[in-house]
Amino acid sequence: MTGTISTSCDIRQILRQNEEHNRQLFAPYDPYTGAGSPVAREKLRLDDRNFILIPAYLYKTSWFRQVAAAGSLTAFAAGEGIPYDQCFRFLNEQRIRYDFEYWAATCAIIHDRSSENLVNFILRIPQRKLLKILIDDLFGNIPIRVILLKARQWGGSTLVQLFIAWIQLFHRKNWNSCIAAHKNSVAANISEMFSTMAEHHPKDVYDVKLKPYARSQYNRVLDGRGSVISIGAVTTPDSLRSYALKLVHCSEVGLWFDTPKRKAVDMMASLASVPRIPFTCVIIESTAKGIGNYFYKTWVGAQKGTNAYKPMFVAWFEMSEYYEPFADEQEKMDFARSLTEKESYYFNLGATLEGLHWYRLMAKEHNNDYEFMMEEYPSTPEEAFISTGRNVHNPMDIRRMMRQTRAPEFVGELAADARYGAQSLGDSLHFEKRSNGTLWLWAMPDKTRDVANRYVVSMDIGGKSKGADWTVISVIDRYMLLFGGDEECIGTWRFHLDQDLAIWRGLQLAEFFNHALFVPECNSIKRKGEEADHFYTILDETADIYDNIYYRDDPTKIREGLPPHYGFHTNRATKEDLITHMQRRLREQLYTEYDQQALDEALVYEQKTDGSYGAVDGHHDDIYMSRAIGLKVSSVMELPREIPRKEIPRPKRGGVRTEASF
Repeated sequence: MTGTISTSCDIRQILRQNEEHNRQLFAPYDPYTGAGSPVAREKLRLDDRNFILIPAYLYKTSWFRQVAAAGSLTAFAAGEGIPYDQCFRFLNEQRIRYDFEYWAATCAIIHDRSSENLVNFILRIPQRKLLKILIDDLFGNIPIRVILLKARQWGGSTLVQLFIAWIQLFHRKNWNSCIAAHKNSVAANISEMFSTMAEHHPKDVYDVKLKPYARSQYNRVLDGRGSVISIGAVTTPDSLRSYALKLVHCSEVGLWFDTPKRKAVDMMASLASVPRIPFTCVIIESTAKGIGNYFYKTWVGAQKGTNAYKPMFVAWFEMSEYYEPFADEQEKMDFARSLTEKESYYFNLGATLEGLHWYRLMAKEHNNDYEFMMEEYPSTPEEAFISTGRNVHNPMDIRRMMRQTRAPEFVGELAADARYGAQSLGDSLHFEKRSNGTLWLWAMPDKTRDVANRYVVSMDIGGKSKGADWTVISVIDRYMLLFGGDEECIGTWRFHLDQDLAIWRGLQLAEFFNHALFVPECNSIKRKGEEADHFYTILDETADIYDNIYYRDDPTKIREGLPPHYGFHTNRATKEDLITHMQRRLREQLYTEYDQQALDEALVYEQKTDGSYGAVDGHHDDIYMSRAIGLKVSSVMELPREIPRKEIPRPKRGGVRTEASF
């Protein structure tokens, strides 16, 4: 949709804002003087006319405090009777040792991919953004733990590798490092950055030499410093021995996969077992490769602050290369008037008009394929992940739903005089609070009013062993439909159990919630194939005791004497229908979900390469399917209605209930 800027005042405001965006994008930067550095700095005068900016942590040390107190380096040298050149050399040595940007610009040579030349390492804007995190933690004596979500090539791996090298050269001896990637060739390419720097490093500063270590083609040792530098891939796990690692750089973790010798997640855990002491680092980086994998889960945890990692992302518009100037001011104004809703969103995030001009032209080169643009040039982490996976549901829709989630009000189990049979549904049925309970409730059944068709209890049945799918029973409260609102998912019961006992648990929960409609999936046992085929027998048996079980037949046939087919049957057609229904529910926020686990499963629900649907490998979809079945059945039920108690009829056996259940 194209936005319309209606007044000249709006245009002037956009142009003023654009000037500010440009000032930030092209702010002066000089690593030799320290100007424009993201690191906190203090002014240190060399003489009456010249000064440099010293990192604040260095400025606070004794020698620099004395120079500052003297007024300038010249005055300090004169006052101490020391030749100025000697003082300047010491200043330079300290800057190389403690000012990474200065060392990079004066001592580190890299291979520039654009020009194919060897050049001094002058940090680009995204690299400076990452450096601030690294330096603040390093000299704050905080163990560095960073997860880096990459987009295109802006030199994140280069900065990480040379930062690690700088620590090994000037700050710690016997400080072993590791470069791990999804392929040996990628790890080797990253390691080559160290080799290039070593070959061209000024020998009067430090003669950097790398020697083979333990006769390994993958491992080298930094001569004179004792630090082992190992490289390898998840495909060759034996090459990634720990060597008491202190510095770990894991590249393209989103592409890590299991090997016959070790799972990728286990390898990541092994590599990341670095002691939490100052001057250690674990840096995980990757381009987005879909949702649900280790990298995605770690990224989400970092954003939430639930793990040790600090998240770092660079948007396309933070890179000055992606910039297309306008021919004149009139063209710029016309462009501002033509901004689309999405372009306006990017502009408010910080993009320049010139950057958006480039983005629009680049999109045209790719037939306005905006999924391609989001994958190659993401503006937000959400865009990056959305464009690279096969996820069924839009993660941004799910993220909005997650604002409603909260811890359960009640955690425990249901208990009764019996585990199955009529006695298990009798007056002894009650809820017991237990801190480790498997039943999570966000509300108890409402006994204060009588409402027909209020509660639905739906079930996705699993198996009894630890490795089997979970059995999940959901509780859906339809009360707000009375007032034009939406259903609320207020209960999750998740466990492993024999399937016959699991059915009785489902019936207990339905009975506990005012004799609710019970909707079990009936074909799971054939799909999962773990226990004997007695599922239909169990449902027929329970139907003689519990008279409110969903059946999928035409009521007319039942009245004609045909036996009902109990339960919700999931096949290719009904599954497609469930997914379509859930897409609308999630997109338009058409129900309330309190359980974070349910939405986590929706995030990793994907369409496989063969066209089938299911969770990303290594994840579950049991809560998601239980919710989908219950919400679908709810959508075809009669609306709930409040009725006087004296009118309460006993519900008829089977079918979708049309009267109250209590």
